[in-house]
Amino acid sequence: DVARGNHNVTGLLLLRPVAMAKECSDASSESTEPNGGIVDTIISMRHNANQWDSTAALLAATPAPAGREAVWARALAFLDSGHRDGAHLVASVLVVETGGLVLLARHRRYGQWGPLGGRLDSGDASLSAAAARELLEEAALTAHVYPAPIDVLLSSYRCRTAEEPLLHLDVLFAAFVAALAPALVASGELTGLEWFAIRDLPAPLTPVTAELVGLATATATLVR
Repeated sequence: DVARGNHNVTGLLLLRPVAMAKECSDASSESTEPNGGIVDTIISMRHNANQWDSTAALLAATPAPAGREAVWARALAFLDSGHRDGAHLVASVLVVETGGLVLLARHRRYGQWGPLGGRLDSGDASLSAAAARELLEEAALTAHVYPAPIDVLLSSYRCRTAEEPLLHLDVLFAAFVAALAPALVASGELTGLEWFAIRDLPAPLTPVTAELVGLATATATLVR
């Protein structure tokens, strides 16, 4: 759910996410109970609306990183417009370990290295919780996800659940592990999952992943 090799960035060709967001998985699930389907659908729709509203509140309350003010403003304008039908909300994460190495994944669909992440599930209590879940599912890794996002990307690309490009709002977080390069178990969606030194990042990277690594490591320095 996080790699976007081919995508058109709305407004800004700068960051993550971009590269980041792995391919969306189908986050919706319908009840098989005869009388439960409609009720579950209504509950899911309400929860989805709450997730978008919570995202707007989170971005509004979080100062944009230096140089990213325009991206932040575009994301907030999109959220304030209320035109979210069909759009996907994605949480992505870059992990920094105690020695300063960063975790990157190579996604099977795109063949590029970037952050881990994916579309929010209906049960995710927050964007950072979704990022932590994706990290556990894709890398079998538990880490502390810093609750304030480090970047955001609004872009259009085709994912696994759609034939045509869809608008995606990708919110990126930094996470930290107090260990030296802990062991990893990659999910079947990945063809690579490794720790890298900041000065020795792999190729090819998804767009702006290098910039995201800089933001994540800077955040790690501030909060550790």
